Amino acid sequence: MHRFDPVQDLHTLNVETRSVISFAKFQPLRSLFIIFLLCPAQARQIHSMALRRLDLASRMMSSIPSSCFCSHNLHRIQQQAIHALSPRNVATSAQLNGDSVISTPSKSFYQRIGSPKHILAPMVAQSDLAFRLMCEQLYNVDLSYTQMIHAYNFVESNGETFRNNHLDVYSHSLVRGVLLGEVDRQEVIVTQSQVNALKGLSERDIDASRKQILALLHQSGRNIFMPMKPTIVQIAAHDPDIAVEAAHLILEKSGCSNANEDESPVAAIDLNLGCPQAIARKGKYGAFLHDEYPKLAYNVLQRLRSELPRQIGVTAKIRLPPTLADAETGRLGSQAVMPPSADDRIRRLIDCGVDLITVHGRTRFENKVAVGAADWKAIGRCIATARAHSGDEAYPIFANGGIETFDDVKNCFRHTGACGVMSSESLLENPGLFKGLDEMEGSHISTAKFLFERQLSYAETYLHYATVFPPLPGSLGAKGGCFNVIRSHLFKFLHRYLEENPDLRSLLGDQAFNNIRQARALVSEIRNRYESMNEEELMLKSSASINSSWYRRHRNPNISATNSFVSYIKEQTLSSEEKKQLVKERIQKLREQRINKEGKFKITL
Repeated sequence: MHRFDPVQDLHTLNVETRSVISFAKFQPLRSLFIIFLLCPAQARQIHSMALRRLDLASRMMSSIPSSCFCSHNLHRIQQQAIHALSPRNVATSAQLNGDSVISTPSKSFYQRIGSPKHILAPMVAQSDLAFRLMCEQLYNVDLSYTQMIHAYNFVESNGETFRNNHLDVYSHSLVRGVLLGEVDRQEVIVTQSQVNALKGLSERDIDASRKQILALLHQSGRNIFMPMKPTIVQIAAHDPDIAVEAAHLILEKSGCSNANEDESPVAAIDLNLGCPQAIARKGKYGAFLHDEYPKLAYNVLQRLRSELPRQIGVTAKIRLPPTLADAETGRLGSQAVMPPSADDRIRRLIDCGVDLITVHGRTRFENKVAVGAADWKAIGRCIATARAHSGDEAYPIFANGGIETFDDVKNCFRHTGACGVMSSESLLENPGLFKGLDEMEGSHISTAKFLFERQLSYAETYLHYATVFPPLPGSLGAKGGCFNVIRSHLFKFLHRYLEENPDLRSLLGDQAFNNIRQARALVSEIRNRYESMNEEELMLKSSASINSSWYRRHRNPNISATNSFVSYIKEQTLSSEEKKQLVKERIQKLREQRINKEGKFKITL
């Protein structure tokens, strides 16, 4: 069987055909009819090359003029020709103008964005610029997704407020300039909610945070002038026209038209086909769009790929389809037809021209308290299907789900064959996940002191980033939405310690607690309550337990949060009486500490 070789195949084409390719490469859809009707000889050569690339059946080798008038075949030929003429497979137009072709193929989309391995997932009101930058610059995240943006709301004629509240993607030069103090930071403060969150902080305080970020970058060995990590903007849409309009507006507002390809603020537009929340069914997006209206989903992706610039990727994040057991137990409701299988989904997505796919190894029914183990084997099968169907042995697919520790990251790569691993909830509590900053790594148990310092450091560092780049409010409130984003991050960073200090937990949840100055004081108070404790004292506290993490709040409902590392380590050596005595001592110490601490700390609200 002939294996497609773009260099060898291009050598077989005559000069006229090369000229046609050079023209078609940049205007593939508009020029396709012209090529087919006016250049039949060249069209046949291009068509043949595309067919070899995809190893299609011989029945497709019909004459191009006759198949042009069949809309179904025309669509397939368009997709094949566009794929064959894409930068992945064809030399540049400058190379095609000469008699010789350089043998180095153009980079794929995945290569152009730096072949990322560690990915920050799209999370509503959590994938803010401050958090993305912190994870990218300090903690080994290679690629970040923004929070999901509703396309319909984004394109409304009176939707400027919505746009300002949700899209936090800026030119790399602007972000770098703000960090260096060379650009007025007011360029990234576009809402009153951000101003409210900064209440009580002086310009000196804000500049101190900026300088602290630069110091942290220096300590980590990262140069501020190094290329910034790519960002993918996720949208929710079921109408192709609305999706395309929103995508173009996102590119325009992000400054993509004025940026070099290597520093485009937006690397790709991602279609949300994975959200399992009930609101997604009402809005006809996420996993419900893919499960119940798959043709709509594919139409959106086809239009995005055909109308967006080639340097901007089109990606999709999906979940596994419902199972037969889901159908038999009535979970699909009135839906009469089973949703497309996982293999069929992957093939259809690739046929739409999608540049990269993320597969979450769970169905839409597996979320929150019903979350189960992610199916890495199913992700692996999706990857095998993608690479077989596309003919690209390196077709990029990210694996998502089941990631708690860095050991999980390594195991996921090994079991799935994915080119990248995406994390969401685990990163929210442990942004250093991809740097291996786990409390447990295999059989090694980090100290309770290390765990405490790690979590407090995350909170303090994030507050520095949020001071310089206050989060957009999104849908969390025009007045306090910015700080609500910050509040949510702090609850996750400090979860285990807030559980032990209910007075501070209540304070953080108080709506009168609404600015970064107050947040800094709260973090300082937590540090004051714990920093005098030695390792033995910290190990006696419930916060030292691996089961007291925010990540495990739904995953171990029957395991007590008071199960400490002490019992874990000494389970085989302590007698029953010793264990009882240990528990009594711990309870007594907790009572004493709460009596001494409660009521002594107060923040002016």
